[in-house]
Amino acid sequence: MNGAGFMLAAIKSLRSNRALLRKSTGAFNIKEHNAFKGKPISAYRKYSFKKATPAYMRKLRAKLRAERKARKIKMTVAFMFSITLVISLLFLL
Repeated sequence: MNGAGFMLAAIKSLRSNRALLRKSTGAFNIKEHNAFKGKPISAYRKYSFKKATPAYMRKLRAKLRAERKARKIKMTVAFMFSITLVISLLFLL
């Protein structure tokens, strides 16, 4: 992930510049009037997930196998078509 440090610096600069533009803000009160303060951990939504049953896991595994098999067939057909196309173009030229 190249440039992540540069983007973080740009975001911080943007936040501090916006804080400076507020009317009642002096140069030394930037942190008090910053509108982009981070949320406390208790403000984030907590998710809870149900445990998957063995029957559901079997269905999901079968579905994924079928999708993988269909994807393999499609890729094989596309590969064979491209090979025949290249070979036919080589013999025509």
